[in-house]
Amino acid sequence: MNSIHFMQQLARMPFQKLIRHLLFLFLAFTATDAAAQDRRSEKIEWIDVHVHPMARRGGDYAAAFAAAIAVMDEAGIRKMVLLPPPQVRGNQMFDFETLVAAVQAESARFGFLGGGGSLNVMIHESVKDGGVSEALRKRFEDRANQILAAGAAGFGEIAVHHLALRPGHPYESVPADHPLLLALADIAARHDAMLDLHFDPVAHDSRIPTWGSSFDNPAELRANLPAFERLLEHNRKARVVWAHAGSDMLGFWTPELSRRLLARHVNLYMSLRVDFGRAPQNHPVDRAGRLKPDWLKLFAEFPDRFVIGGDQFIFAPGPGGLPGFAQRAPVVREKTRALLEQLPPELAQKIGIENAIRLYRLKM
Repeated sequence: MNSIHFMQQLARMPFQKLIRHLLFLFLAFTATDAAAQDRRSEKIEWIDVHVHPMARRGGDYAAAFAAAIAVMDEAGIRKMVLLPPPQVRGNQMFDFETLVAAVQAESARFGFLGGGGSLNVMIHESVKDGGVSEALRKRFEDRANQILAAGAAGFGEIAVHHLALRPGHPYESVPADHPLLLALADIAARHDAMLDLHFDPVAHDSRIPTWGSSFDNPAELRANLPAFERLLEHNRKARVVWAHAGSDMLGFWTPELSRRLLARHVNLYMSLRVDFGRAPQNHPVDRAGRLKPDWLKLFAEFPDRFVIGGDQFIFAPGPGGLPGFAQRAPVVREKTRALLEQLPPELAQKIGIENAIRLYRLKM
């Protein structure tokens, strides 16, 4: 029934019948809206595949794991995949060995990746040293196999291009088709493992934005997408998770770029970090928290290729509040919940839970 015909019918109704009809419509609308509110009030659950547990001074990681479980219980996070941040020479904190005991003790709550404190270091040191010797390659491959033998679901966080975001935060950059990264892709493919990459895309040579010029970033950034695509093409059985989708830093990571790369590379996946970023025009939600139509369309086109990766830094409670990046973790959780609430239920289930279970081979 079109709107003109509907209005003509209302005009012909007796007054009392008209009042009853309008009251019925009001009650029906109210009931529908209440049902929608009820759905939004239900506790949305998800799996976060990118979480960094961090120790305060003294190295008490057990307290960080306990804090992570408390966060999961409060937020409705079913499971976390823990991984070390990408570390470089002189900035080493920990690798997968620190995570194994927590994962074994709470296997229903945690999975893990490894290599951020070892493989990443070797990759970046080889660039500084000018090449990859056979001895380094063997040490690298032995370490990767050791990580998988310990039960890791894959490798991460590995930094291909990582901007410095604050004073003291290192700038990290290697070609995505570096020989050790290609070797790591082959190892991941052989063992059905994931490769979690931090990659700030640069579509063309450009100057560092003003906000990044006071940190440890170069003045000039070089185009890096062709090398990234060569990595993806190198071994189609290697599943690459491009971390931090939706938190663009430089203005190049648009929904259109994501669509083009996802369509071209069947082994590419993206984990969503619904916060941070310096290019809000490319974020999936607007400043009011509303999901943008172009991102909803992208999710609907590639429902099996997205997971949630909040990049939460989890510290145990302590004096002085939360350090550094950890201050944003509560905001990330709220924005993640808001995004999932705005997705169609089936799509929210896929992105929030099902894709992570399948891709990371998680036991629930």
